[in-house]
Amino acid sequence: MRTRLTLPLFALLMSVMLTACGFQLRGLYDVPDALRQVTLVSASQPSQIEPELRRALEINRIDLTPAARYRLEIISERHTRRTATLTGNADAAEYELRSEVRFRVIDRQQDDRELIPERRLITERVYTNDRDNITASSSQEGLIRYQMQQDLAQQIVRQYLSIQTAP
Repeated sequence: MRTRLTLPLFALLMSVMLTACGFQLRGLYDVPDALRQVTLVSASQPSQIEPELRRALEINRIDLTPAARYRLEIISERHTRRTATLTGNADAAEYELRSEVRFRVIDRQQDDRELIPERRLITERVYTNDRDNITASSSQEGLIRYQMQQDLAQQIVRQYLSIQTAP
């Protein structure tokens, strides 16, 4: 009987302690009410960053709606891969992946005033190319690209939430 009561009580106590210390899951932010709606526009079709950005906004309970006061525009994105180092046989030993996104935020209620003027974000990663296991290297590149898109999306969300809102 005593252990039946102790376990739920312990779980309740731990959850209260975690919330009291300010713990929150990675990628979750305090969103001001004025920023709870945004219009997302992407110039690149198909966009590699847009799905991750949509997911990051939705996780933070920011509604994507065409009638929102603020418009988050993805102006451009660029993704490259280049050889970083070579082996003695002139084969690629490492590749450098680079993703760049340009965006801005506009307040549509104030005559399309730029709250965040065009900004460029860049992320880079280097990975080892395993010539003996091309499938693994290809999978590794896909995973790294996915992580880079998540990183850029989180940076954009953080900058969007830094806007000083006026009534």
